[in-house]
Amino acid sequence: MVEPLAIAPVLLAQLQQAIPSPWTPGDRSGGSGPLTWPQSIPLYRAKDSQRILYISPVALQLAKQGSMPPLEIAQAIAQGFRDPESGCQRSIKTHRLKPGATQTKPACAGSSRKSTFTNRMEYDSRPPDLDFPIAAHHWILSVMPPGKLYLELTDPGIAIWLQRALLWDFQPDPTPDPGPFPAVESLDLFPIQYAHARCCTLLRLAHREGLITLETSAHQGIGAVTAPDPTPWLESPTHLKLHHPAERALISRAIATVDALSSPLSSTQLTSRVPVATLLSQDFLTFYAQCQIWGSVQSQDPNLAQARLGLISITQKLLKRLLEKDLSSFAPLEL
Repeated sequence: MVEPLAIAPVLLAQLQQAIPSPWTPGDRSGGSGPLTWPQSIPLYRAKDSQRILYISPVALQLAKQGSMPPLEIAQAIAQGFRDPESGCQRSIKTHRLKPGATQTKPACAGSSRKSTFTNRMEYDSRPPDLDFPIAAHHWILSVMPPGKLYLELTDPGIAIWLQRALLWDFQPDPTPDPGPFPAVESLDLFPIQYAHARCCTLLRLAHREGLITLETSAHQGIGAVTAPDPTPWLESPTHLKLHHPAERALISRAIATVDALSSPLSSTQLTSRVPVATLLSQDFLTFYAQCQIWGSVQSQDPNLAQARLGLISITQKLLKRLLEKDLSSFAPLEL
């Protein structure tokens, strides 16, 4: 089951709660007629593989019902975007983004868990917390003309998601079986299966060399990463260790894959999972070609090697889920 790990549905719920009161269900006020709750809130990912950026034009949709300009509605929604745990409200500050754009910065950042410094060269590389859904102070929220909301996940927020994904079991799924998948023979799944097998090979090798520890479980094939715990995702309190473009692209693809898996499909729609799995395997192979784990990285920066292996483990679990559950095929441990 992946729904609790998916970011898009959580953001939709948080945006829904942040919509100002004139549009809350049951209220009738303002304008030439009753203001009605939007049947759906538009939200989509930006086409930027280096950032986890979601965009919502919901304010443009709401502006059609009343006299308030969409930019003001967007600013009101931004003001209501709250931390679900502390209830601390985010304030809007104006920065030089684009003419007329505003950006919110966390008003309650001081209440979040602070990283522990022992000296200027040492830091706590663990995610700041494992609370999920990811709190509002881990998002940079911008209001862009004519009234779009831009929500970008910060590096500490990405670290939280990565650690949660590393611990998550993608296999159990209580949803009913949609039925038989179209003939696998008609699909070319070899590139996806190759990527999965390559992930398994790298994880087993890292386990043998002591870089990571894998849980031993025969029925799972490749066990979960149990050490290091947690994985050293951060190189400073505000920056990921994984900042190579290929690393960022694979992280972005993994998050997009989980978002896609959170939407149930009928048996006639299951073929749409093939491009999801193909894109994930392609981004992994690019990462594998460009991001070293062994040699100088292993000896000089083992934390970076471990973070890269953590990302490989997440990729392997997603490919296994896609191959076995969604594509009714098999996920080979080696080829």
